[in-house]
Amino acid sequence: MSLPRIILDCEALKDRDSGFSHFVVPLAHELIRQNQRYQLYCYVPPAEVGGLGRTGVRYLTQRSFHKYFNPPSYGFRLWHATSQLSWYVPTSPFTKVVLTVHDLNFLHQRPDERTYTRQLAMVRRNIKRADYLVTISDFVRQDILRHADLLGYTGRQPLRYVPRGVEALPALPAGHAPAYVPRRPFLFALGTVNPKKNFHVLPPLLQGNEYELIIAGSFTEGDYVAAIRAAAEQAGVADRVRVLIRISEADKAWYIGQCLAYLQPSLAEGFGLPVVEAMQLGKPAFLSRLTSLPEVGRAAAYYFDDFAPAHMQQVLAAGLARHSPARAAAAQAQAGQFSWQQAAHGYLAVYQELLGR
Repeated sequence: MSLPRIILDCEALKDRDSGFSHFVVPLAHELIRQNQRYQLYCYVPPAEVGGLGRTGVRYLTQRSFHKYFNPPSYGFRLWHATSQLSWYVPTSPFTKVVLTVHDLNFLHQRPDERTYTRQLAMVRRNIKRADYLVTISDFVRQDILRHADLLGYTGRQPLRYVPRGVEALPALPAGHAPAYVPRRPFLFALGTVNPKKNFHVLPPLLQGNEYELIIAGSFTEGDYVAAIRAAAEQAGVADRVRVLIRISEADKAWYIGQCLAYLQPSLAEGFGLPVVEAMQLGKPAFLSRLTSLPEVGRAAAYYFDDFAPAHMQQVLAAGLARHSPARAAAAQAQAGQFSWQQAAHGYLAVYQELLGR
């Protein structure tokens, strides 16, 4: 008897630098490695056919009209939609759907009305179609329950938290250095440079010391970059603040490895991938207490209770003074809980629960 056919939505590979791609690629590789029960297909943009290997996996090519009518979906027992904002779900009513929900950030840091309305409609549509909901943090699971009426979640589908994995940072080539090498000890922050990340509260941390601040992102909003620079001017530290765009993975690893501390003052996060990457190296991570970040850092991180400059300066100074080899080891142990091996195992258990095999 042939094995059931299941499909993993890898449409995010259209941008290999995106956060969703950094979720999909390692998950796909680990599912391919562990899977023994199913014929596994990956749903990919045309240019990515074969991009995840040729052993243990087959491919279905994404077509734009699949957003509205998806004939190939009738050939699959299960479709794993890997984002709450995915356009691509089966039109076949016989295909089971697992939906991964990364965040509901638009509810916490409300965008413009048009974006809010569009994202809410997309999330409601995908939740309605799903047979099983999986979240990447327990905070997001609780968030769905808190906003169940708004999201159209009735409780008929199972709702489960499967911790996402985090890959180890790449080994650096001998002698590697980024284009910009700080001349002083520096603080590092990483993420899409937009108001949700709250980076503009960071420049006052440079007052009273000689540190630099490096903020790097794969995407930036010009108005918000201007707000960061204005905050740096107001704090009198404009010459020590750098905003970098689309740094390479090697440069990211260099900055995390060399930084004095990692900073994530976000107003909303579904998980917080760079936090774990920094803790993998035992770095002190300074985080906001909002949304999922306390769940990710737990007692191994340091926290800003508010964003007043004096308070943040005190937390930074105290945390740097407190950080020790034992604290670094605790950070590494906390980071070690987020493995792709465990994530893939969790998803395979979900597939089995839905398909009964």
